[in-house]
Amino acid sequence: MWGHWLVWLVVVFQFAYRPYFWYLGHVEYLLFHVPLVTLNGLIHYRLLSNRAVTWRWLLLLSALDLLLITVGVVAQRGFEGFLFVAYYPVLALFVAVFPPLWLGLAWTTVVAAIYTLVCVNVGPGLDLVAGDEKALLVRLAAMYVVVMCVSLITRFERIRREAAVERERHLQQERIELSQTIHDTAAQTVYMVGMGLHRARALADETNEELLAALDATSALSRSAMWELRRPIDGGHIFEGRELGPVLWSHCATFETITAIPARMSQSGTEPLLATETRARLFSIAHNALTNAYRHARPDRVEVRLDFTPGRVRLSVSDDGAGLPDDYAERGRGFNSMRADAGHLGGTLIVESGDGAAGTTISCVIPCG
Repeated sequence: MWGHWLVWLVVVFQFAYRPYFWYLGHVEYLLFHVPLVTLNGLIHYRLLSNRAVTWRWLLLLSALDLLLITVGVVAQRGFEGFLFVAYYPVLALFVAVFPPLWLGLAWTTVVAAIYTLVCVNVGPGLDLVAGDEKALLVRLAAMYVVVMCVSLITRFERIRREAAVERERHLQQERIELSQTIHDTAAQTVYMVGMGLHRARALADETNEELLAALDATSALSRSAMWELRRPIDGGHIFEGRELGPVLWSHCATFETITAIPARMSQSGTEPLLATETRARLFSIAHNALTNAYRHARPDRVEVRLDFTPGRVRLSVSDDGAGLPDDYAERGRGFNSMRADAGHLGGTLIVESGDGAAGTTISCVIPCG
């Protein structure tokens, strides 16, 4: 779309650069610009707001470009002017949007026929003695060369992109299968180990303090392992295409079940269509924040909140446990991982907690189109 704006500005400049020309004195030329600017602006707005743009709109835009440039060529007395150069980027943009080579060649033939008719019938026409027909053939041949080159480049780029998309699709499928495998094997085993430790704790002699302490520590370790296994399991739902809100709600419910710490999930606004990577990284930030709260803060409750506003997503994880020390960023990799995820999404990570103060809130704010 920026290319279309550039072509339009070139045509406007070429019109205005003519001696004794003023748009207000030639309203008929001005009227040719109105539909092009209107359609160009409308399509650009829809693209920026992530709305659908059909191929019919783009074909109409290409036709308006062709009409505007042809009017400019007529105004420059046909073959004598050099505004025909604007045909080349317009043809390149057309082929970039409509990749079939036969369609690009057909459109180029239409453009070449129109330009030839203008050169023959407008102004002094073609001077055969001076060899204008040879120059015309070179200009027409250049149109086909441009279309062929852009078509080849576009084809290679589309093949490369399709291969990358296919690799990503396979990777997502592997993640989904891995999450299901962990759920059916390792998670079930850890759960049974936890149940056995709980049973052993109930049967242990209360007078054997060392045994009780060892069972309590092992039980806590099994709960921690069970919670970490929930990350790939619940995260697999992201790659299945589920929205972030329901996945986090389920994750919070699992957190409360495993840790016995009340966890509340809330959401404001309607979740927009977010990319898989965006949802996966936000989920990772929430999981790391919950893990830190469970392991270090010893809270009575935690709260996860999602706020969706126009152009922005805010994820917050709050707890009422022990605050963070001043050197929290230097301990472990959790905060570095969360900051890296936020940075990849073009957002920021905000940590609100003081040395020894009660409660911590970790927020991630990212832009969304």
